[in-house]
Amino acid sequence: MNHNLTGRAIDAFLALEETRRFALAAKRCHVSPSTFSQMIARLEDQVGARLFDRDTRNVSLTPEGEVFSVGAHRIAAEIRSSLSELMDRASHRRGRVAVAVTPSLAADWLPRRLAEFRASYPDIDLRMHDGTTDRCMEMVLRGEADFGISAQRGREAEFDNVLLFQERYYVICAEGDALAQRKGVKLTDLRHRTFVHMVRTGTVRQQMMPLLASAQVADSGMEVANFGSVAGLVAAGFGISIVPEHAVRLCHREGLVAVPVQSTKAVRPVIMTRRKGLSLSVAASAFWAQLEKGKHPAMARRRS
Repeated sequence: MNHNLTGRAIDAFLALEETRRFALAAKRCHVSPSTFSQMIARLEDQVGARLFDRDTRNVSLTPEGEVFSVGAHRIAAEIRSSLSELMDRASHRRGRVAVAVTPSLAADWLPRRLAEFRASYPDIDLRMHDGTTDRCMEMVLRGEADFGISAQRGREAEFDNVLLFQERYYVICAEGDALAQRKGVKLTDLRHRTFVHMVRTGTVRQQMMPLLASAQVADSGMEVANFGSVAGLVAAGFGISIVPEHAVRLCHREGLVAVPVQSTKAVRPVIMTRRKGLSLSVAASAFWAQLEKGKHPAMARRRS
């Protein structure tokens, strides 16, 4: 028995089963009656049994044909269901998008972009996972997220990277601090100031420490992973700190001020990252394209 049955052969079987006439079934399958007869004969050869009893007037299923009919209808239904889902996905009526993103961008920027996308495609399932840059990369590699958004480029051998924009850094300080009265802060203005630092493994620390080295900033002894913790320590008088633009919202405390750093080097890249060489789903590809074509976000407000 040959198990390599084609969809065309199954369609021919179902057409003959329904019409019970070779001429009508051939017309439905858009072939000549002789070609259709050959298709049925080949199908019976493949399954190794006669599927139809036929004479000059009647066509009916054999017992083996009844068995084959059950499977043929199931296969046809599954194909119709798959085609329907694919058509829905292609027209953005179905699908899922999962994005892994760092906390500062998850606080406001990405939710706004997701809301814009949902307004255009309300039936697509949207999921957002926030975490460290390393966790975002891991989720993309494991297929748990379609793509990630962070401040770090993925390894070129494993990821495709697209720079979305660059965000400024802001000094977080008490409103009574001399820095709070300025419209902008130079790196030299931070000389010998006591700092509350982000953890060493974070991109903020890795990007800013080389720039702060010349200012010889003092270490408060506090090293935290969350921007809310930074704000709490600054508000409690443990020093000042530097955070990226979109983390300013996470540092909101009464009595704190956010002042932009005036340095072309004090900027943080925001990068989209996806697995190299693998296609995104139609839904994920549409959201990727929306972000890639989107406007740069507005600058954060001065006071946090």
